[in-house]
Amino acid sequence: MADVQASTPPGAAAVTAGAPAPGSPGVARAARTGVVVAYVVAFFAMYIAVLTPVVSTLALKVDALSTPETRATNLALVTGVGAFFAFVANPLAGALSDRTTSRLGMRRPWLLWGVLLGAVGLLLIAFAPSIWVVVIGWAVAQTAFNGAQAALQAILPDQVAEAQRARVSSLLGMGQNLAPLVGIGLAFAFTAAGTDEIWIFLVPTFLAVIGMLALVAVLKDRHLDPADVDTFKLGAFLKGFWVSPRKHPDFAWTFLGRFLMLFGFALYNTYQLYFLTDRFGYDNATALSWQLRLMVVQAAVMVVASLLGGVLSDRTGRRKVFVVVATLLAGAGLLVFAVAQAPEMLYLGASLFGAGLGAYFAVDLALVTDVLPNADTEAAKNMGVFNIANALPQSVAPALAPAFLAIGGVGENYTALFSISAVIVALGAVATMFIRGAR
Repeated sequence: MADVQASTPPGAAAVTAGAPAPGSPGVARAARTGVVVAYVVAFFAMYIAVLTPVVSTLALKVDALSTPETRATNLALVTGVGAFFAFVANPLAGALSDRTTSRLGMRRPWLLWGVLLGAVGLLLIAFAPSIWVVVIGWAVAQTAFNGAQAALQAILPDQVAEAQRARVSSLLGMGQNLAPLVGIGLAFAFTAAGTDEIWIFLVPTFLAVIGMLALVAVLKDRHLDPADVDTFKLGAFLKGFWVSPRKHPDFAWTFLGRFLMLFGFALYNTYQLYFLTDRFGYDNATALSWQLRLMVVQAAVMVVASLLGGVLSDRTGRRKVFVVVATLLAGAGLLVFAVAQAPEMLYLGASLFGAGLGAYFAVDLALVTDVLPNADTEAAKNMGVFNIANALPQSVAPALAPAFLAIGGVGENYTALFSISAVIVALGAVATMFIRGAR
């Protein structure tokens, strides 16, 4: 397979940028406050729509359409199929975004179609009469939202100067991790009030569409001259997705660290609601209320860790140490969940987990941006390749989780599930230590 080369491909010189980023993203001027605010709001709103189903509402929908014996397997089917489509869509949309010559720019068309088609997928789930309609709806939503995500994350190297990236990354990470709190809060409010379940999908969908439209309205996007785009060749296009670990080892280690961190996170996140109902005997409304409490604690700690981590990372120029410490904190939180027999212990787990997530997402995007190959010409494509590390764990984790839960023949072995998650997350810290191109 072909490698991602360090040289600039033909036609790259015709790529121009809006006011915040004339020319190469690597020399982007400081992003305007209005753009940063719109960027963070759009990121936050989209993740309300994307992560709320992962954390709770998909589990509720699957539970309503399943028996107690089939719900874990059905949830694995839904999330696994959706994650496969996310796995394909993210790098593909990123590569196509880098070749987009629309008058709207390189990123805005993908932001628009992604959020609108993703809304269609969530509406399918809301009104689904069977598990297979949920599967189709989640596949559509994952495809579309991950297409938008590839363009959305490319805005960081496109529009944000290097000296700002950790701080903006911390705000994005904070928004990403606060999003499920809002989503769970809405789900709990609607469930406790006995409202029709369709609202737990409709409201997050509406927020995502409004947030993305606001960003599209203010973004001065980069533009690519159609005359300078290479002739499309399928073989070369597909080979372009291969980023050689030998030539770009830092990118490979960053990819592996993100994959392991999110693999452990996905094992916990996907089955969190069932963990609360099975281990503590809660009904759905009570389990959602506990999810909300834990998320409030996690979010409060995460905000502090994220802001502090972003500022310190930019001031010191260091990225790796924050990622390593963050992954170890998250692993410790997972171990607390594994052994907790009293619900009050979950607050400690949520605090450790929140500190880990906050510190991790404060610098993770800044770290990958620092080691991103060809950031001036292939930012969205290579961010899309990197985002396979987001999507693949969502596919693999639900497929393996039932086997971990079945250890010992119990079928509800959450101690094994979360202990394995903690070990996987800790291995992510080890991978990050091998990065040489960032401090």
